[in-house]
This record gives sequence, structure tokens and C-alpha cells, in this order.
Amino acid sequence: MNNFKALLPYLLLHKNQYLVGTLAVLGANAAVLLPAYFLGRAIDGLRLFADNNPATPGLSLGHLGLLALGIVAATLVSGALMVGVRRSIVFASRQTEYEIRRDLFAHLSGLDKHYFDRARTGDLMNRLTGDLSAVREMIGFGSWQLATVVSSFVVSFAWFFSINWRLTLAVLVVFPIIIGILAYLARQVSLRYVPMQEQNSAISAKAQENFSGARVVKGYAIEDREIGEYKVMNTELIRRALFLNRVEGPLQAFMSLLMGVAYVLVLLYGGRMILGLVPGSPLTLGQFTQFALTLERLAWPMLSIGLIANMLQRGMGSWGRLQEIFASRARVHDSGRTDTSIRKIEGDIRYENVTLDFDGKKVLQNITLHIPAGQTLGITGPTGSGKTLLSQLITRLTDVSEGSVKVDNVDVRNIPLATLRDNIAVVPQEPFLFSDTIASNVAFGLDNDHYSPIETRKSVRHTTAPEENDVKPDMERVQRAAEIAGLASEIVAFPHGYDTMLGERGVTLSGGQRQRTALARAIAREPRILILDDSMSAVDTETESRILQGLRQVQEGRTVLLIGHRVSTLRHADHIIVLEAGRIVEQGSHEALLAAGGHYAELERRQRLESDLDETEEAKIADAAAGQPSIPVPPTRNEPAARNEEVKR
Repeated sequence: MNNFKALLPYLLLHKNQYLVGTLAVLGANAAVLLPAYFLGRAIDGLRLFADNNPATPGLSLGHLGLLALGIVAATLVSGALMVGVRRSIVFASRQTEYEIRRDLFAHLSGLDKHYFDRARTGDLMNRLTGDLSAVREMIGFGSWQLATVVSSFVVSFAWFFSINWRLTLAVLVVFPIIIGILAYLARQVSLRYVPMQEQNSAISAKAQENFSGARVVKGYAIEDREIGEYKVMNTELIRRALFLNRVEGPLQAFMSLLMGVAYVLVLLYGGRMILGLVPGSPLTLGQFTQFALTLERLAWPMLSIGLIANMLQRGMGSWGRLQEIFASRARVHDSGRTDTSIRKIEGDIRYENVTLDFDGKKVLQNITLHIPAGQTLGITGPTGSGKTLLSQLITRLTDVSEGSVKVDNVDVRNIPLATLRDNIAVVPQEPFLFSDTIASNVAFGLDNDHYSPIETRKSVRHTTAPEENDVKPDMERVQRAAEIAGLASEIVAFPHGYDTMLGERGVTLSGGQRQRTALARAIAREPRILILDDSMSAVDTETESRILQGLRQVQEGRTVLLIGHRVSTLRHADHIIVLEAGRIVEQGSHEALLAAGGHYAELERRQRLESDLDETEEAKIADAAAGQPSIPVPPTRNEPAARNEEVKR
């Protein structure tokens, strides 16, 4: 019932269409019974005409023609009204499907990372397709057939009682049986349908993950294992589907059986009435024919009761699954404390005694930090130390548990999310690219102001279709961003340059190219705050050096958070912090941290050693290729003993 209350607002958006459709169904079902009435009149009239009794002249030829025309007219009216039903109820169901899909997508777009960290893409896709189709069938064909059944029974039994009430009561004997069987089977359908849809979702999620991770599957040569797991999941789906069909199958058979019982009762009891074997219940042959033909018209509504019950249970089960999406709420959102007057930010950032809890575990503890506007902060530390989480507090992908994060001396929870994120660009370590051109991917964050908000919870008939905004990317900004990101020279070599189409998730590019494309996308936005989350981990040191050189002109006047593990990435930052177990354990300039001899200095020493070892190996390979003996590289003047010990180890 609660699920239906949630669906009712969508139905009320089209109440006139559903009302017109219901009236048309009522009229069509009344008209379709008129031929039986006219035929019964014709049979009785012809019988009286044939007995040559002057007291009962029967029908004339003219009257018979009028009855024939009545049959034709009733059929035409019924057909025309059924066309009206399709244009009202079926159209309304398609429009309602669009409105629910629109609102679902809008709602999902407003949810935060907490939801999508737990949701499965395949499951969401199954709900937006399979479940939504089941809801549309319920409110379209299902409601149409429900109106047909109700109106057919109302009109038919009105005719039945007008013909002979005793014969009508005989037919009604089977109805308690019908209701009891339907109630039981409908309950079983409801219990068995949702598990089947859940398995469908699991299969969709499995397929989506395998298609997205096709390179990994093939790289590990585990196709057979994945196919085997997929087979097991499909076997379970078949088991659940058959479990459901054991309930759905008997519905049609039971309805056919009960319809046959009704015919037998009418034949036996009605035949005795015609023969005069039932005192006080006269029944003419024409009336019996009308009764039998009307009962025949009830055959389809009677048989469709099972179909309707099944469709309603499936539809409500699917609507319940869609309601789970609507019931989800973003943890991070604008609230009553939001100051809507804030339109821009400068980029001064303060962390004031910040603590962040995840599932009872403190992942950031007592962070106090000031990043003046226009400065670059380098952030490093071991894996899992909280580097990315520290940056996510600025964009409000998650909120602090204690303390506050302020931008321009305003708590980020008071700044409208749209304003905050419009002034920030993030380059994640694992970038996401769209199946579009390189130019469109780089310009993805540009020219969004001309898009007006989409109205939800409104009928599609009362809203204007969004204009097609075929805005061409600002190629000057795109090319400049690609140049700074060290990607421009490679784009020129692509088949269609900036118009080259990328595969899904940018799979046609290398890892380094994907990172640089994402970096160019962030640079093109010209944000006030730029967050680079280990965004050069997939490029070589030479390319990294060129990118950092280009970034220096971008950094001017902007606040930059530079997260990385390479000292070469961080050394030019104005201030560097080292995180460990969610705490700041070191901070200062590059030179100060080297002099302190802590984690940062150790990181620099190891990376310098690795670089020297790589150079030594390259020299050995080159000498071997030239036929010359390799010359050992002497240790540096500052740390000979340590270097030799490392080489020996």
C-alpha cells in the first residue's frame, strides 16, 4: 500500500487520460455486449414468426434489418472506443514511464559517493530498464485490462440479472473459488518475483564488470572461470524463474477450468429452464442465447484475471525496488545553513582540528592546516594514510566528523555545493573518460551555465522539451590545456586529431594518456582550486618534468593541492605535509624536510637511489651492446657507505 501511495502522484499527473480511458473501456464493453442482445431478440422474433400465431407476429424483415444494423453499429462503436483506450491509457503509461525514468536519473545524479561506493552499476541498469518496464506494463496494459475486467463484469452481470436472476446466481457460485485461488497465487507471485529480479541484477552487474574489465580477464587468461561463474548465476536465475512459473502457470489453467464449470452450469440449469423443468423461471431460447454469448464475452476477462494479478504483483514488486532508489538520500547536501549568496571563492583553505570517522575508525585525526590562496601544498605519505580523503573534504565528497574545513574563512558546509565544486577541479589517480572525442573529454567541464535545471515530478505534457545544445568546445582552451598536460603532440598523431573517438572509459588510450587527458580537462576549467591526486603516477619522469613546467603558469594565482609519492612531483610546492595513519607527522618546505631527516628525506633518498640504479642498468646494457666492459658508478660524495650497502643488498 505504501508503494502504491508513492506511485499515485505519477498517476494523478495523467488523471484525465486515465479517466477518459476508463470511460472508453466501460463504453466499449457495453457496446460489445449489444450484438448478443440484438441476436437474442432476433432469435425470439424469428421463433414467434415461424409459429404462425397471429397473437405473436414476431419480427418483420425490416425489424430484422435494423437489428443487423445494430450489430454492425455496436461493433464499430466498440472498436472506435478501444482505439481511444489505446490513445489514452497506453499513451499515459509511456509518458509516466518517461517521467519516472527522468526523476530516477535526476535523483541518482543528486546522490553522493557514499551511495555509489556501495551500489552496483549492473543492478542500477536493471532497475532502470527491466523494473521500470514492469511498472509501465502494470500502469498501462495492466490498468487497461483491470478496467476491462471490472467493467465487463459490472455490465455483464447487469445484463445477466435483467435476463434471469436465478441463472445468474448459478454462475456466481464459482466466484468465491476464483477469489480464493487468485489471492493465494498472487501472494506467491509477489514472494517469488523479487528474488528473480535480484538475480537478474546480479547477472547484469557481473556482465558489466566483465565487459569493463575485459583487459584484466584476458590478461590473466581466466575467461573459462568467468564463463563458469556466469553459467552458475544463470542456472540460479533459471531455478528462480521456474520457481515463479510454478505459480504463474496454474493461473491460466485454473481460470479456464472455472470458465468451463460456469458454462456447464449455464447449459444444465438454463436448458432445464427452457424446457420448463424449473417452475417459475421461464427462459426463452433467445434469452438463453444472449446469456450464453454474454458469458462467452466474459471468457477473456475471466482468463485475464490471472494475467492481471501476475502483472500487478510484478509491477508492484519492481516499483518497490525503484522506491529503494528514491528512498536513498545523499549524506552531503545543501541544508538550511547554506549561504546562497556565495557565488565565487578565492581559494584560501583552513583545516581546523579536523577528524574523520569511517565505520568507527578514525582515518583523519586532529588535522590543523592553513593553505593561503594561490599557494601550492604538497601532500605525501604511505598508502592509506588519508591523502585523498584530506582533499575530498574540500570538495565535500564527504564531511568532517569533528572540526571544520573552511574556504575563504567560510565553513564549506555553508557554501552551496554547486558554487564550491564549480570552482574546484580534481584530477583523480584513476581518471574516468567518456566514449566521446578527445576534445569533448577535455572540454567536459566547460560551458555548463547555459543548461537550465530539469523539472521533476511534473507531467511531460506540461513541460517543454530541453533544447538541444550542440555547443562546440572552445578549442583554444582545449589545445592550451592539452599543451600544458603534455598531450598535444600525441593528439596531433591520432587519426582524427582532437576529433578522435575514445573507447569506453578511454580504453583506446594508454594509462599515461588517460591521466594527462584528465589533467587537461581540469586545467581547461581554470579553477580557483586545483587538486592533483597522484595524477602523474602513470607517466615517466621526463614527461612529468614537462607537465610540471607547464603547470607553473597554471598555478599562478590558484590554490593547488599536489598529492603524490614522487619527491620530484612535490619539491616545488610552497609547503609539504607528510601524513601517516591520518595524522600530519612532518611539514615544511622541501629543503626543511630533507634537513629534518624524517620520512620525506628517506623517501627522497630511496627514489634517488632507484634512479641511480636505473641509470647504472641502462649504462650496462648500452656497454654490453657496444662490446665495452661496464664501468661501476662511484658513490656520491655525500653518502658513499650507505649507497654501497644499498647496492650490495
